[in-house]
Amino acid sequence: MGFEILDRQLQSCAQADGAPALTPEIWCQLATTVHSEFLGLSEVSVNQLRLEVPVPPERYVEELQAFQAWMDVAHSNRSNPVVVRAQVMTELYVSFVWLRDSLMEPAKSRLAPDSVFAQVQHFLASGKRKTLRNAIAHGRWCYQAGFGGLECWDGRNGSSLTRTVISADELDLWQTLSRGVAIAALLAITQN
Repeated sequence: MGFEILDRQLQSCAQADGAPALTPEIWCQLATTVHSEFLGLSEVSVNQLRLEVPVPPERYVEELQAFQAWMDVAHSNRSNPVVVRAQVMTELYVSFVWLRDSLMEPAKSRLAPDSVFAQVQHFLASGKRKTLRNAIAHGRWCYQAGFGGLECWDGRNGSSLTRTVISADELDLWQTLSRGVAIAALLAITQN
């Protein structure tokens, strides 16, 4: 199984502000590398991961295929603002809440802390990405005026909320990285 197309798509994510400090060679083969890391897990470790994730890995693959079909429909209807908004909401949830919480978080414990997957997962679960995830999960986000990105608010335990602005470019890189790495991991887990 080749990951040339996915590898090329993920290579652009090296431009993300604060992106993991991976070598240029790894960035050129990010999906391939993550896939190999998961293929290298023992059968026991894969079975433990399968027990930890709430949804069987094959079902994640099925849902991601349906999500991609939805994205294709949305891209063919870009002139319809209602479709674009629905696309963005779906994309945000899938990339920053669903995959992160139900798959990537449990999967990180199966690999070494310095693995490529763990480094990417840490990046996606920290900084502005963590703020974004929390804002999506708790309904504290909206489009910026002019639709050039998102505004998010984060805060805990009655403290005042902190506003964070995320550009459309940042958002695109982060969601590409999230989905691409998850796909590479899932395909390896379902191969074992």
